[in-house]
Amino acid sequence: MNYNAFQTYLEIFRLDEVKVIGKDVMLDDVCIHIVGMGLRKECHNKGAFLYILEEQPLQEKYTSSRNIQTKRESMLESGRTDQKSGGSLYIRQIKIGETCYSFQGGVGGLMQADFVQAYLLFQQMMEKGWRIPKTSPYYEMDWNHIGLSELRLNGIYDKLPELTGEIGQLTLGSTSRQYAVQIPVTLERGKTAELRFSLEEGGEEIICYINQVGMSQPLQEQQERFQDAQYQEMALQHLSIEEFEKMKKSVLDALEEQCPAGMGYFTVEYECTKEGFSAQFDTAEELDRISAPVETQIIGGSRGVTTIMVMGGKPEQETGPHGLRNRSTVVQAVVPVETQTLAAELFLMIETIPEKVYCFHT
Repeated sequence: MNYNAFQTYLEIFRLDEVKVIGKDVMLDDVCIHIVGMGLRKECHNKGAFLYILEEQPLQEKYTSSRNIQTKRESMLESGRTDQKSGGSLYIRQIKIGETCYSFQGGVGGLMQADFVQAYLLFQQMMEKGWRIPKTSPYYEMDWNHIGLSELRLNGIYDKLPELTGEIGQLTLGSTSRQYAVQIPVTLERGKTAELRFSLEEGGEEIICYINQVGMSQPLQEQQERFQDAQYQEMALQHLSIEEFEKMKKSVLDALEEQCPAGMGYFTVEYECTKEGFSAQFDTAEELDRISAPVETQIIGGSRGVTTIMVMGGKPEQETGPHGLRNRSTVVQAVVPVETQTLAAELFLMIETIPEKVYCFHT
């Protein structure tokens, strides 16, 4: 830290106006503290913001001894980080008095990582009367265990709104949580399989029924789509012929680079006895590979790393043979189309957490 750095922090983080809320709110068994609102008028990050404190366990370091991580290491670390991260960043709406405020996203992290921002915010809020009561868990909580979130309010503000009334309602948006399963499975085209597991030791048994294993050839499928007269007619309602041909070439060139003719992806149709969960299959070879990014042409004409994610199509039947919701996914590993078996893993189970509205009575 030096004077120039501090001056930069001051320009970025100091607020032109603040208003105190200073309330603890319970979201199920999690307590968050809503500090208040702040307004920046002139800097590049101008706008109105809501500031929230939330307990976050001190994150362990899961860094690899190598400079570059494998996909497995990266995804497992990401999953652990997601489970430790708080829910305040998923707040989509808050009602104060009779007024609802919505948000367009935000940023957050441990206060120890953004100490200058926290110090400046606390100083300005305390000057306006903000105090954490002794009854709040945040009164004596170590700052190394507190996360500070900054949520951007939708809309354009010349000044902060009048915050009259109590917090009556808060909405958490839909999110997801990952669970590492890492169960080996041999996927065989035309064959079924059954995987039994639990997400934690001694937990509920979950069954994943693999009903169908097939092959997707995205290059061939996309070529057929571009040749379809109905698809062309729909596209030309929004694009000129020149734009359509340019898009067609960009898409096919990118697919040819990633999955050329004669190559494809295994597809899996499955059912899961755990409602609200989806499965992700990967090959051990792909999970444990360290590959250098390859610069190539991307859709739209720019240069960069090809990042086409092939998505599973919708199953023909919504309900599978076991009476459960039928789902479809793609194993993101390119193989020759004549491949009949694939050594894979049920790597992750992904829980979809739906939107939830909390109502508070004062």
